[in-house]
Amino acid sequence: MILDILGVILGLVFILKGADTMVDGSSSLARKFRISEAVIGLTVVAFGTSLPEFVVSFFSALKGSGDMSVGNIMGSNIFNSLVILGASAFVTVVPVGKRALCIDIPLSFFAALVCCLLCFDAYLWHADESMLTRWDALIFCCCFALFMYYNFWLAKRDKAGMKVEEVSEKTSLILFKIVAGIAMLVFGGNVLVDSASNIALEFGVSEAVIGLTILAGGTSAPELATSVVAARKGSIEMAVGNVVGSNVFNVFFVLGTAGLIRPMLIADIKPIDIGMFLGGPLLLWLFALLFRRINRWMGLIMVLAYVAYLAVLIRMATA
Repeated sequence: MILDILGVILGLVFILKGADTMVDGSSSLARKFRISEAVIGLTVVAFGTSLPEFVVSFFSALKGSGDMSVGNIMGSNIFNSLVILGASAFVTVVPVGKRALCIDIPLSFFAALVCCLLCFDAYLWHADESMLTRWDALIFCCCFALFMYYNFWLAKRDKAGMKVEEVSEKTSLILFKIVAGIAMLVFGGNVLVDSASNIALEFGVSEAVIGLTILAGGTSAPELATSVVAARKGSIEMAVGNVVGSNVFNVFFVLGTAGLIRPMLIADIKPIDIGMFLGGPLLLWLFALLFRRINRWMGLIMVLAYVAYLAVLIRMATA
C-alpha cells in the first residue's frame, strides 16, 4: 500500500512537469509555423494527453475487460468535460470562441452520442447484450479520419491569416520539448493508474467502477494538468482545444483501435454513466451558448456535478 501511495505521488509529479513542458513546446510550435493554438490543442496536445487512455483501453481490450476499457473512456470524457474546464475556469475565465461554440464543443457531444448509439444495444435497442463490434469500431475510425481532415483544413486556413512570429528556439528543441512532455505524461499516467488501481482493487471495486473513476481520473490527469497550465499561461484556445480534442480522440481513435483489435462485451455500464457521458459536453455547450464563457461559478457547478456523480457511483458500489 505504501509503495502504491508513493507511486501516485510520483505519477503526479511527472504529469505536472510533462504538462508544463508540452504546453511550452506546443505554443512555440504554433507560433513558429503559424498554426493556431486551437488546432495544436485539438491535435498534438490532445493526442499526447490521450495516450494514457489509449494504453489502458488497448490492453484492457486485449485482456477481454470490455467494461474497464469502455468505462475508462467514458469516465475520462466525463472528467474532461466537467472537471478540467471547471478547474481551468478557477484559474481564469475561459472565453468560448465562435468556432468552439459552433463546431468543437458540438463535436465532443457528437462523439459521445455516436458511442452510445453503437455500443449500448441492450439499453437502446433491447438487444440481449451490449457489444462494441468491429463494425462499430470501423465507424469510429472513419469518424476519426474525418476529424483529422477537418483539423488539417483548419491548420491550412489559419496559416494564411496569421502573422509570422519570430521564435528563437530551434525546431528540433521545440519538438524535443513536445516529445519529452508527452513521454513524462505517459509515464506519469501509467504509474498513477497502476498504483491507484492496486489501491482500489484491495477494496473489491468492480472493473466498470474502476474504469469510470480511478482509471478515468488517472488517465485524465495529463489533460487536467495541460489545460490548467495552458489557462494559467494565457493559452485559452489550447486549454479548450485539449479537452474537446481529447474527448474525440478517446472515442473515435482509442475505442476504434481497441475495438478493431478485439470486439468487447459491455455488461456493467449503468444508465447514469450514459447520462453523465452525454450530459457533460451538453452542460458545457449550454454554458457556452448562454454566456460565451466559463467563469468560476459555472466551473464550480461543473465540478460539483462530477462530485455528485462520484458519490452516486460509490454508493451504488457499496450498496
